[in-house]
Amino acid sequence: MHSDIIDQLKNLDFFKGIPVHILSHIATQAVVRNLGTNDVLGRRGEASDSMFIIRDGWIKIVFYGPSDEEVLLNQLGPGEIIGEMGLVDRQPRSGTMIALGPVDLVEIKYDAILASIRQYPDLALNFLRALINRLRFANAYIEATIEWSQHIAAGNYSFVEAQIANPPYGTVPDIAQSNEDRAAAFLMTFFKMVRDIQQREAQLKQKVRDLTIQIDETKRQRAVSELTSTDFFADLQAAAEQLRHRRRRLSESSTSETSDSAGSSSD
Repeated sequence: MHSDIIDQLKNLDFFKGIPVHILSHIATQAVVRNLGTNDVLGRRGEASDSMFIIRDGWIKIVFYGPSDEEVLLNQLGPGEIIGEMGLVDRQPRSGTMIALGPVDLVEIKYDAILASIRQYPDLALNFLRALINRLRFANAYIEATIEWSQHIAAGNYSFVEAQIANPPYGTVPDIAQSNEDRAAAFLMTFFKMVRDIQQREAQLKQKVRDLTIQIDETKRQRAVSELTSTDFFADLQAAAEQLRHRRRRLSESSTSETSDSAGSSSD
């Protein structure tokens, strides 16, 4: 088993050029772990004392928003390392690590790595390279977030719809893809949240329009009620009724005279 782990370590950039006896020391303290789909390797905020080398399978790194929505930070696959940042600062895990499917990995305690660095300082340089690569990806992630936030702030929701309709790639990315493409895919959850916000905004606007119409109708009815209850309106109604009565009398009188005239002519 140790020879298998040594062979695995040799193929990683992190351990490239490291003497076999150093790798052997690390391998003797390594533990092989297997995960099933959706198994949690570590949770955000938990203490960190080891890093992991993925031999087979994929792991996503996420955090959860205020409404418990999952935000994808990264996805790592065969040959990649997870949890190496804690080797430097010993801070709690920055994200929750979840298996996307069956995963085979090797766990190595920080103490074993630090002891190996003391024996072979060049290992520290390899470690710095790994951190720089992770930092470059973080920069691409932040740049993409800023660019898309500007589109959203400008009300360019069509940009969001286009990203959702044509994602850079599927659920499991290709490690060979650029940092920019990987960041775009990982931010797809962000796009979907924005789309939900747009839909809620549209619903809210419709409710405001409906409420405005209802308020206007209420105001109209109130104005009519206030007008019809005034003395002035009552006087107008009385005057109108008198006018209608006078017109009826004039009409009846005119009809009577016409009938009398017609009768005289017949005589």
